[in-house]
Amino acid sequence: MVRRLLLSALLLGIAAPGLTAQDGPPADRIYIATFNIAYSDIPAWMESYNTNVVPILDAMVGEGVLNGYNIWMHHTGGEYTMRQGFIGHADTDYEAFWEDYLARYEAAHPADFAAGNAMIRAHEDEIFNMAVVSVTAAEGQPRYLYEAKFQVPFGELEEWDSIWEEHFVPVAEQMQAEGKVRGFVIQTHNTGSKYNWKFSWLFDEWDHFDEVEAALFSALPLDHKVFGMFYAHRDELWQVPPGN
Repeated sequence: MVRRLLLSALLLGIAAPGLTAQDGPPADRIYIATFNIAYSDIPAWMESYNTNVVPILDAMVGEGVLNGYNIWMHHTGGEYTMRQGFIGHADTDYEAFWEDYLARYEAAHPADFAAGNAMIRAHEDEIFNMAVVSVTAAEGQPRYLYEAKFQVPFGELEEWDSIWEEHFVPVAEQMQAEGKVRGFVIQTHNTGSKYNWKFSWLFDEWDHFDEVEAALFSALPLDHKVFGMFYAHRDELWQVPPGN
């Protein structure tokens, strides 16, 4: 199985700006909460997030409850407009985290907590294992997250991982070494969502997208069995939200 987790310092490339590396267990899982918020509400929601939520999450990182966090806004694809990531480790109790996080938020800012919840028209939660995290250290959060989701038969995941490890990961590493991408992430399914495997590019600029995708697809001929192994596939592009 693909397993090349690079630890906390590299995760800062996909965490909120201003965080520093923490001692403790390696970041191993991510809880992803996606929300459908009207575009007209996003500026107010983000102002509240940056003013009231970020200090709470920073405190939880400092306490070792989380290893990091991030937030993205919808750009292209998908039905949700905002995406929060809470980066934990193998034994993170996310149920306890949510109870603690929401209790802190509501106690500190009750009116703001209620107003923010009222803006959420739909949501979806999922947990993924972070199998590969390779991010070049730099100032601030990458500007774009391109995520390709796959639904692969569980009985074929080991072979799927092996093919990616041998043929696609070296291409991704080369694109990162050339500075075409800030980095890449591979996530494997844990809980929630019909998609059970994800590959993500992290970009500072969008200029090289066609080039890196062409390089990735040139790793194997299109008649290779890997391109027929998944039942479903979906691409989504996320961008840095306003105020970040």
